[in-house]
Amino acid sequence: MKLLKVKLVIVFFILSLGGYQFAIAQEEDEFDEEIETVEEESCIPESLQTVYDLRALKDSSDIRMIYNFGHEYYKNKSYDEALPYLWTVFIKDEGKRARNSIRKIADIYFNQGKVDSTLLACYRGLERYPEVITLHHFAGILQNKLGKFRCAIPHYEKLVAKDATKVEYLKTLAFLYYKDENEKAIEIQQKVVDLDPTNPEAQNTLAEYYEALMGSGSGMEAYREAYKKDPANLGFALKYGRAALHAGEYEEAVEPLSKAIAKEPTFKSLSLRAEVYENLSQYGKAIKDYKAILKIEPANVSVMLNMSVNYRMLNNFGSAKYWIFKALKAKPRYGLAYITMGELYEASVSYCQSKRGGKSRFEDKLVYGLANKEYIKAQNDPAFRSKAKTKQQYLRPLLPTKEDLFMHKKDKIKDKCYNWI
Repeated sequence: MKLLKVKLVIVFFILSLGGYQFAIAQEEDEFDEEIETVEEESCIPESLQTVYDLRALKDSSDIRMIYNFGHEYYKNKSYDEALPYLWTVFIKDEGKRARNSIRKIADIYFNQGKVDSTLLACYRGLERYPEVITLHHFAGILQNKLGKFRCAIPHYEKLVAKDATKVEYLKTLAFLYYKDENEKAIEIQQKVVDLDPTNPEAQNTLAEYYEALMGSGSGMEAYREAYKKDPANLGFALKYGRAALHAGEYEEAVEPLSKAIAKEPTFKSLSLRAEVYENLSQYGKAIKDYKAILKIEPANVSVMLNMSVNYRMLNNFGSAKYWIFKALKAKPRYGLAYITMGELYEASVSYCQSKRGGKSRFEDKLVYGLANKEYIKAQNDPAFRSKAKTKQQYLRPLLPTKEDLFMHKKDKIKDKCYNWI
């Protein structure tokens, strides 16, 4: 009796250990592929059984006759009457009639708007006939509408493999790949473009996939083609101009952006062209675009500071200062405005020294001191505190020392180059 108890304890221990190890292994698998596993399991209904399964086994009638009844009801759109016959054929037969029956069953449920039943029929049929295109068609459409784009992808892959000339299948598959962040989206969308080369929308979509999946500027060629096919399209012009800007093709960006602005001057189009002009060192043209933006958004502080920077690049320090003050009036204690002011002081020192042939003077240090004060003010704005401190650190070696101040007690900023101050 004792021996039996020992054996039972050992068996229980082994079973417990096995269950424990199985649980660990299962948890590890679920951890490793948690998202994918849930996604894959949710594609197919938990059960593929129907109320017709038991009923079909009891039916000993001739399959051909049953199919004919089901087909006639289906043909006359008497769908509810057709279903018992068609399910019976599918369950009891393995040949052509069963294949045709499941296609009709899926079609019935789809037309009735019964999503769950349609998916059940599709996956039940695909278990046995994985190449039936109709089933992939219905399953793909429904999974996509349900938002399960990863579940829809294999179905559309089958559809495209069967007919690579059907634009709708290609467009949908490309979009599904795009949602999945899969670079295959570009390859498939290129096929859409090849099938309909005069369609600017298809070209534009291709460019968008390039931009999203391959990085900024990568879709410029596709955007260019879309724009050429429909130059009056404001959206294409803007996208082409922006792509050219991001690709560093500044000269190329001017034309489409100018056309867009001529048709409808907006904040976006004017901002893009202003940035293009800045990169081309055409600061006067950039200023004109920023002034046009201020007519649309008079209180835009960022645009005011951009105006200041462009005036600074033209060495027009007085106008640059004016726009900084305008920005501070619109947004008091704005850290970036103080930083822009500090940079203006620094730039003026470089300019004035160059006019003197590179010679430096004590008053240059005093101007650097003014810049330092602006950076101190900027630190009161938490958003720009770090940047202001960095600016101040780089400026420190250029500031007047105690000895400098002692030796030049009465010296002031007298250089006419600094009259704007």
